[in-house]
Amino acid sequence: MDELRLALRRLLKRPGASLASILTLACGIAGAASAWSLLSAVLLHPLPVQDADRIMVVGARTAESQEIQAGFVYPAIDVVRTSGAFEDVAAGGAWPALVTAQGEARTRQMYFVSANLFSFLGVRMQHGRDFTAADDERGAAPVVVLSDRFWRNTFGADASVIGQTIDVSGRQVRIVGVAARGFSGVELAGAPELYGTINTASHVVGGSTNLYAESGHRTSPSTWIKIFGRLRPGDSQETASGRLTSPLFGTTGRPATLVPIQETALPEAARPAMAQFTRLLLGTVTLLLIVGCLTVGLLLLLRTEARRDEFAMCLALGATRGRLARGVAVEGALVAIAGAILSVPAAAWFLGALSIFQLPGGVNIEVLDLTVNREVLASAAVAGAIAALIVASVGGVFGFSAQISDVLHARGGATARLTRRRTRAVLVASQVAVTLALVCGAGLFLRSLAAALHVNTGFETAHLVTGSVWLPKYRFNHAEAMPFFAELRERLATNSAIRSVTLTSGLVGMTASGQVVVDGIARKFPSTIWMTEVDERYFSTVGLPILRGRDFTSQDDDRAPLVTVVSASLARLLVREDGGDALGRHIRSFKGGRADQPWPILEVVGIVPDVITDITRLQPLVMYLPRAQESNPRASYTVLLRPASSTEAAAREAVAVIRSVDPQLTPGPVITPFMTMDRQIASQMGPQRFGLLVLGALGGVALLLMALGIYVLAESMAAVRMREMALRAALGARGRELASIVLGETVKLVGFGIATGLALVWLGASTVRAFLFQVQPFDLLTLASVGGAILAIALLVTARPAFVVSRVDLARVLRED
Repeated sequence: MDELRLALRRLLKRPGASLASILTLACGIAGAASAWSLLSAVLLHPLPVQDADRIMVVGARTAESQEIQAGFVYPAIDVVRTSGAFEDVAAGGAWPALVTAQGEARTRQMYFVSANLFSFLGVRMQHGRDFTAADDERGAAPVVVLSDRFWRNTFGADASVIGQTIDVSGRQVRIVGVAARGFSGVELAGAPELYGTINTASHVVGGSTNLYAESGHRTSPSTWIKIFGRLRPGDSQETASGRLTSPLFGTTGRPATLVPIQETALPEAARPAMAQFTRLLLGTVTLLLIVGCLTVGLLLLLRTEARRDEFAMCLALGATRGRLARGVAVEGALVAIAGAILSVPAAAWFLGALSIFQLPGGVNIEVLDLTVNREVLASAAVAGAIAALIVASVGGVFGFSAQISDVLHARGGATARLTRRRTRAVLVASQVAVTLALVCGAGLFLRSLAAALHVNTGFETAHLVTGSVWLPKYRFNHAEAMPFFAELRERLATNSAIRSVTLTSGLVGMTASGQVVVDGIARKFPSTIWMTEVDERYFSTVGLPILRGRDFTSQDDDRAPLVTVVSASLARLLVREDGGDALGRHIRSFKGGRADQPWPILEVVGIVPDVITDITRLQPLVMYLPRAQESNPRASYTVLLRPASSTEAAAREAVAVIRSVDPQLTPGPVITPFMTMDRQIASQMGPQRFGLLVLGALGGVALLLMALGIYVLAESMAAVRMREMALRAALGARGRELASIVLGETVKLVGFGIATGLALVWLGASTVRAFLFQVQPFDLLTLASVGGAILAIALLVTARPAFVVSRVDLARVLRED
């Protein structure tokens, strides 16, 4: 108890240094706890459901691509339920709906479920009730359960909302419940805002789509149902899968594919990127925690040196080194415990800051509802305990190394012991190394963002406004979409704020695994060939010149021969085999690589420069097709505008014109935000922006702590060696020579730290590389800039101690002693 009281008293004597140490540890511990919470939410336990290890998602593996498809027609539910493969079966499917609540009309994502889905998953209602079997009957009055997020954002968490009605696609629907907080549906990338029942979905979707397909299991156009099954006790996935061999699940006789529900919470393609992302975050906050421990350790070392007279006196009076070590260790442990306590509000702030970002796979961190819960508190406690152990151990070693001879050496003018100098040097060099790794990471992400913004150098993207319009199926069928977009284009073209307008629609790509026939010869290409429908004004609006050949004209309609304009990269690949000219070539592909489903033959009539609108497509192999030759009308198009003057005015006018054509179309999923192409590309850099913000902020903190550590080290070393410097001056050494000794030691120390930091960058290269765009982890410009900046900061903070040493006077030093 006495040691605890003395440690508290010593901490309060220097509140500034103690507070800096506590804040540093608090940031590191809060970051570690928040990162672990995020990792658990997206990879370890993404869905808060009961018996998750026994709940399977039914899938069908296609014969052509061997990909797993989990969408089925409505009758598949009965096929799975009557197969006897599972103890219990539930189902659900997503559709958008126009929802009017609290006077605001917006398109919301709804998830239509079997009446037993919530009980099947073990999800309770925090208000109201669950669905009943009567709610899920054909012709029943539709009811909804609200998600917690929608309830809080729209109704202000008002519990009296139960029993009220909202407008869903023109029908009054009664609210019967609010789902538990933390449940965001069965897919993190498509978190629904409302839930309805499957058999009342037609009231929302409308009659334009055959949802139920009562006859003919494979004839329905709507494979919108996802089926969940709970394994029987003692059954394995293989046993249950073997009982499902319907043609619905692939080739006749082939069993269904079962996937654990936790694995389907994230798109399969996004899981590797998500794992890399969380490793990057964990590595970052771990580095900051290390910086905090190093800083506290350095301060403890300097305090033990400042108290060497006290320690020597205690040893002379019979105190043991163990008791001195315990005192210093308790002091360090108190700093760590205080940092762990302060990390709780810091973690709340950190989790709130994370919520504005989107993770790989389209997962908005906001829907994860990360809060300071028991898991975060437990993580903070563990991180605090580790920090306390490290700091206490370091402090204990320093206290145990105290000797009476230290005072005698100091009185005699000797410099500090070599072991002490090495210890301080290692601590500060480690700070430099970790700081270099953090700041280099921020620099690499900054370079990636800059590269993305300058990826299109052939035309001016800063004044090209783009946005999308998606017509919901509950309002429009394909035939009704054509006149809508024709009127929209006409109104936009006559608007005074818009100089030029064009519509475009992205189509499926012809993958490298499929056959592409060029002039009758089957070819394979190194990456996907993307096809895009465009208007005849597309290239002039975008600002793409026709390099060779011609543009589309009004003559390229549905009665004319099919033509295409290709990107420059694709044109080069078309002639790679035999040379010649890309113009006049005839291209045909096969859907999925099957020769019994040929696509039409297209003649190449023009070549344009490469354009990148999606940073994931670094080889822009594009075929542009005239929209007038497309026989299948589409329900969604991207609008490209060239403003007459202001891009902001053109974006506002575009949304206003869309609403004037149909006032019920609302911003959100129906009308995506209109923005410049530069902003659109920058918006695709979510992980890069996240890395820049997090690494930049933590790197800035590490830079400050590093500068503090170097300054304190230089000050202490200058003070310890002042008598030596005075003797050198008395023997004829000049002031600049004395200053160069202090500066030279700093350069050596920082150089060692930079070399160690480069090793850390090398260790983290594989994790960072996945999130860099056209930049390598060992980018020389970034490494040189950061290393030079760290060296400059080190020399700057060492300037004052070096100046003091250069003006040393032997007589004054002797008088002070």
